Amino acid sequence: KLVGSPRHADVLLVTGPVTHQMRDRVKRVYEQMAAPKVVMCVGTCGQSGGVFYDSYNLDGPIDQVIPVDVYVPGCAPRPEAIIYGVVQAIAKLERLEKEVRS
Repeated sequence: KLVGSPRHADVLLVTGPVTHQMRDRVKRVYEQMAAPKVVMCVGTCGQSGGVFYDSYNLDGPIDQVIPVDVYVPGCAPRPEAIIYGVVQAIAKLERLEKEVRS
């Protein structure tokens, strides 16, 4: 379910490029999430900068800012790919929760 606070979230969905202004905000949101947590990067812009690759304002791909567990490629990604990515993120979260309980 969707929640209004990172403290209650299990999965962080990142779309779009990481700008200088967003770098610290993304880190802060990630740090506020309770473990276990999963990060899902949707689209080429978050993974490599996409069409904004050479932009002066880009701070690199998201995996240079926070760890990413699931990548969904594409510009724009197909709906089926996004759904598959969500399924992969949920499976990863279930594995992490099982490890925590053990």
